[in-house]
Amino acid sequence: MTAWQHMGRFLVTGLLLCCLVACQPLSAESIPSAATAQPLPARTVLILWHAWPDPQDRVLAGLVDRYNRSQSNVQIIVQSHSVATISSDLALAVSEGGGPHMTLIKSHTLGTLVETGTILPLDGYFTTTELGQLLPTTLATGQLQTTPAQIYGIPITFDTLALYYNQANFAATPPADLPTLLRVARGLTDTQSDPSTWGLAFNLSLDRTIGYLYAFDGRIFDTQNNVVIGTTGRAGAEAWLAWVESLHSDPQILASTDGIAVENAIMRREVIMTFDWSYALSTYHDLWQEHLGVAMLPQLGEDAPPVQPYVQTDLMVLNARSSSTERQMTSDFIRYLLGAEAQGILLQAGCQPTSRLLDLEQQPDLSPYLREAAIIFRRQAEQGQPMPNRREANEIVWNVLAEMQANTLRHLLTPEQAVSETEDLLRQRLNLTP
Repeated sequence: MTAWQHMGRFLVTGLLLCCLVACQPLSAESIPSAATAQPLPARTVLILWHAWPDPQDRVLAGLVDRYNRSQSNVQIIVQSHSVATISSDLALAVSEGGGPHMTLIKSHTLGTLVETGTILPLDGYFTTTELGQLLPTTLATGQLQTTPAQIYGIPITFDTLALYYNQANFAATPPADLPTLLRVARGLTDTQSDPSTWGLAFNLSLDRTIGYLYAFDGRIFDTQNNVVIGTTGRAGAEAWLAWVESLHSDPQILASTDGIAVENAIMRREVIMTFDWSYALSTYHDLWQEHLGVAMLPQLGEDAPPVQPYVQTDLMVLNARSSSTERQMTSDFIRYLLGAEAQGILLQAGCQPTSRLLDLEQQPDLSPYLREAAIIFRRQAEQGQPMPNRREANEIVWNVLAEMQANTLRHLLTPEQAVSETEDLLRQRLNLTP
């Protein structure tokens, strides 16, 4: 018999012995007792979608990891999506019976998700006290003006506008009123140098200028959501358009609807002041380092109404198909994100916290420039207004207003003509009475 035959017999014999042992009944000593074999608790898995860029996405993942380690009955899994498609991806997934349990969305997309039945109203999951701890303007971004108004999203972070400036050019802060600031900006401009130096660069996109529409006492809708831009809001709207056009035609100010040209001048360090969103804070810190300054948007005059820039938020919304247990668990996670520890960590990553309970002065590990900027952005958000979140506001109103401003800057229409045309277009496209 060969060696391979001997080995084959050995293996067969071994397998037979194993089978015989396996078929024997377990003795009392071999049965694990309840004390030695505790069943592992079942953990509910919750999926979270987001579209945050780097490094905020890593900070979010770190917060989720901390939360998971502190919980025995829940595990949250984070999945990243494109910011351009996350809302439509969510609506499609939920309509097909799936989707994540919760999603971080931009607040202006809320209305469409509500209309499609994608997300749940959150009234009843958070107390009045808990909601009162949030900046009121940020909380309003998660509300839809139904009858009665309902909360569909809880704001975790916010974004709004402020004045960025290079402190190396100022003995103190820039002027707080716009006429003086523009005069100073023109004095700092030098178009004869190579490259040019601009005291002020202003991207005249609608989202960066519309806060001044309200400072001029202009209105698009009244408190009952009636179109009033051509009636009671006309004078302010015309003054706002004339002001934007005057900036656009000022040779001593780089004010343009070409956002790329403005951004390029800023990145080449040719600009001393500009208006921008809080998400760009790290960019300006890289440019100006210890000379970075952030200030409130300048008012039109000493006694003028406050500038009311839009405030946009990252809202946490819940899948309409989630169970009551999943809703409670996601609500608990949202509370964690609104806690002082998590909000402080988000602030260190450059995100603006929505909780009013976070004391910005008492953050020992926070860089001074982040603290000073956060104080300004919080003040600016408190006097700002929630970015519109209804579907019509984004699909119809925004485009009509952008067209009104563009037609004025191209000198195709006077401010008076542009406002009249806008009133007619809004009534037509919103199916309102002429």
